[in-house]
Parts: sequence; C-alpha cells; structure tokens
Amino acid sequence: FGSSHCAQFWFSHMSFTVTTGVHVVDAPAITITEYFGHVASKNGTCSLALANVREAAEEAYQAPLFDEYVVCNEGSIDIIFADGERKHVGTGQAIFLPKSLRVKWVWPEPCKYTVVCLPAFSPESSGREEEEGSTCAKDSDSMMKLAQLHENAGASTGATEDSANTTRLSEPVLVDPVKVVDTPEITITECFGGVATQDGTCSLALSDVKVATEQVFQCPQFDEYVLCNEGSLELLHSDGERLCLGKGQGVFLPKGSRVKWSWPEPCKYTALCIPAFSPALVGREE
Repeated sequence: FGSSHCAQFWFSHMSFTVTTGVHVVDAPAITITEYFGHVASKNGTCSLALANVREAAEEAYQAPLFDEYVVCNEGSIDIIFADGERKHVGTGQAIFLPKSLRVKWVWPEPCKYTVVCLPAFSPESSGREEEEGSTCAKDSDSMMKLAQLHENAGASTGATEDSANTTRLSEPVLVDPVKVVDTPEITITECFGGVATQDGTCSLALSDVKVATEQVFQCPQFDEYVLCNEGSLELLHSDGERLCLGKGQGVFLPKGSRVKWSWPEPCKYTALCIPAFSPALVGREE
C-alpha cells in the first residue's frame, strides 16, 4: 500500500472513468474491496465496496459521520445499537444506518455484503472506537494500512450533501429489496431507492442479466456508479466510444451522459444512482 500504486486503481477513457478494486482492509477475518471512494477513485462523494468476512467475528463500536447502505449478499449480519437492541440482516436483506448512529457490527458466520457510504468512507469519519481484542475483525495493523491508503490518496474528509430536493431516510431501516424489473432477459432488484425505501437520496440495485441483450440509448439526470460482479457489459457513448467492462471493474457515468447498454453474455452488476433512479430522470429514448 504505497502512494506509487494509487494511479493504477482508476483511469479515464475519453468518455468513461474506469476503476478496479482496492483491498482497503485485508485482515485475517475480513477483506474489504473498495471500487469507488477516496482510495479507489479519489472521489469523496460516495464509496462503494464489497466485504468478505471469512469467519465469525465482530467489530468495535463506531458512530460514523456518513450514512451507510448495506446489502447482505451471503450469510448474515447482526447490528447492535447503543441501547442493546439488535437487528438481524439475513441473506438478501438490506439495512440503512444513518450517520452518527452508534452501532456494533457482528458476523455470526461467514458473510459477504455490499456497502455504500454517503459521503465516502474515511478513517477520520468512521467514528471507530478503540476496542482492540482478538474478536475485532479489523486489527490495528489493518487499520494503520487503511489510514495510510487514505493519506496517500490525498483524501478529503469534507461531507458532500446531495443537492436534490428529495425525501431522505433518517432512521435505521431493515429493508426487504424489491424486484423493480423482472423480464425474461433481466431482473433488477432495488435495495434502496424510490420504490424499496421511498428515499430519493440514492438508489442501490443488483441486476441479473440472464441472456445476451441490449437497451436503447438513455441520458440519465443522475450520476451512476456501476460495478460488474460477473460476466461483462458494454457501454456505447454517443460520441462513438465503446467500453467493455469485465468482472471486478467499475465505471462512473456522470449525469447527462448519453449511453447505450448492451450485454454480450449473462452478467450480474451493481448500480448506485445519485440522486435515486426514477423513470422521470432516466432519459430513456424510445
């Protein structure tokens, strides 16, 4: 983890900004791979990461200065609040944790989850309490490396407030995601957003493309952060540039980008939209 390696995490095409994952935490019990954020894309608007917990573990209490949107992809997560209340998040469920909420994460079993932080995660804003012990998933060494990564990236800790006049979640919420699109070609499951949580701040969706297919051109009025989890997808920009995004790569599409999506093979991907996706904002051409 050195400053000389930061440039390889992201690069720009003429029309697209592509990222690859960075192991920002790599401890014996947990690996967290950031695809967007201060380290991976040198942007503090948001962070999007995948976490792999390999054994039962827990974390120290923390009260972050950012909102967290969490999706449990495999296994389960227990969130313990300061008053002792516990919420269990099972496979396929999601939970919203508002900023400044003091919580303790517990993983009763191996687990994989997706996490979005608004604004982006940084060690300074994580509000992690000193609670070193054998059960803490992130030990001192991994936390020191994490801090060094952010220092090398020149991360700013300033919060970025959304400018959209939207409904905003303010209390912790356990979410059962909703299939907002379900066709023979593609299923899109919204975990957070206008349908799943009636929240306009952002939307986070998991998409499963089952056969080779394509979409019409669209020009959304929201920023979109896309992570290819399996397979591949292609994006054709209106200026003629074409990008093929493979497994483990991410791309940032700023609002106002006119693009055409196609999938040459079955594909699974994660999409974060800020502000939240809506038919009125997607700019889909007929």
